Amino acid sequence: MTAARPANRRLDVLRSITIVSVSSYIEFALGLFVSVWIARALGPADFGRYAFTVWLCGWLIVCSNHALTTSSTKFIAEADGAGSTAVASHIAYRLNRVQHVSTATVMLLFLLVLLVARPTEWHDALLPAAALVVVATVSKANYAMWVAIAKGQERFETEAIATVLAGIIGVGLVISATLANAGLLAFVGIFTISCLLLNLINRIAYRHYCQPFTDGPVPDDLQRRLTRHLKLTATLILIMSFKAGTIEVFLLNTFATSTAVGFFAIAGTLTKGAVQLFSVGLTTTLLPYMAKSFGERGHAHTVHFLGEATRFYWAVGLMIAGLGLVTTPDIVTLMYGHRYADAIPAIEAMLVLAGLLLIGNGIAAYQTVVDRQDDRIRIAVISLCLNAALGILLVPALGLLGAVLTYAATRLSELVLSIFYLRKATTGGLPVAAMARLFGVGAVATAVAWAVTASIPSLWAFLLGGAVFVGIFVPASVLVRYWGDDDFRLLASIANRFGAPGRIVMRGLNSLHGQGANT
Repeated sequence: MTAARPANRRLDVLRSITIVSVSSYIEFALGLFVSVWIARALGPADFGRYAFTVWLCGWLIVCSNHALTTSSTKFIAEADGAGSTAVASHIAYRLNRVQHVSTATVMLLFLLVLLVARPTEWHDALLPAAALVVVATVSKANYAMWVAIAKGQERFETEAIATVLAGIIGVGLVISATLANAGLLAFVGIFTISCLLLNLINRIAYRHYCQPFTDGPVPDDLQRRLTRHLKLTATLILIMSFKAGTIEVFLLNTFATSTAVGFFAIAGTLTKGAVQLFSVGLTTTLLPYMAKSFGERGHAHTVHFLGEATRFYWAVGLMIAGLGLVTTPDIVTLMYGHRYADAIPAIEAMLVLAGLLLIGNGIAAYQTVVDRQDDRIRIAVISLCLNAALGILLVPALGLLGAVLTYAATRLSELVLSIFYLRKATTGGLPVAAMARLFGVGAVATAVAWAVTASIPSLWAFLLGGAVFVGIFVPASVLVRYWGDDDFRLLASIANRFGAPGRIVMRGLNSLHGQGANT
């Protein structure tokens, strides 16, 4: 019975990852299509203004929700893992009510700031643009809150349905606006409509899949932990809202050009897309499942959970970094055209960084679950100071290159500090030896694939280069014994569902696994 329970849990996790991943792939494809279409329709300068407006909405959403989404998912999942479903419902009700007050406060402050500082990106359309930003922010912030509550209940269908349906409608609206030769404000309006649709569709899906939340008492000890977690996480997220490209975008917008902002935005979009494409399933499900594991079985099992997540993150991150170097130049030229060729170095650098630093997601989830948000605040404060200092020093002088260097140094400092504080909290969690072996595999696969791509005079050579990378990386990862016996048992249970083809694949992988054991 005890052996079956972990296996069932792993299959439950896999099912959730599959739901999230499939919907995210569709969302990524639709979002990338929209981004490319708008970039081509508006041109580099106006696309930079559009990117600034979307970035502003994202920043306001972070300020509106601050700790509420993370705390909702964590404490609802933890209470559910401890068998207190009624308490989980009461937590959801309280935090959702706080979210309304928080969003209203942020929007009021935003409108007051607009009376003093008028963004030049909106030209003579200040009031319509401001109204669209307010509606988009309120809609998407509340959508994110309901998604977080659903994740705490281990229900990932609501977000999947909303993103896919809203994305399809958004594509239709963008095509229509382009055919009508619409301008910048029309595309901002389409973004706002998409945010409204996300909220509406998600609410309908929530009522079908999830448990309603109601007002009620929360035990005093849990309420004290929740209050502390909210304060620390709110501080953390508000500090982090000034990082992750925020300072770079502001400085580029002030000291460089709208075109540079657009290039940096494209780099961010493609990097985020690549991370979502490869890891969004694990990232989305990690926090609720880790929190539930913490509620059920305590700290030791949470550390084991972190070790497993880190192995998957490192493998996925090396694939993002390697494929990013191999495929980016041709993909960007094909999608955006030669007008955006100057963005390629920035995109390559950010893709490599995103891949190598992906393991930080697992460490952050662990620190959140075991109530070590104070460590995350220390990390955020130090890296924010570094981010601001480097940004002021580099961006006015170097423009886009300075923004990329600032972003890189900040992200690297975050990872180093995260590992330092993780080592202070626990001795486990990072399989360093296995990670080093796989890094060597990734370096060889990247070098060979890059050489193949460079030797073929075609914009479609990246397809063969990508296939070569995967063809080397995946079998070699098995050969160097990166994957454990539990991983192969899970793969075998999945492969059996595909009949003869699945069993053939597993025989090949088991053969490589056996060769790795002999070496």
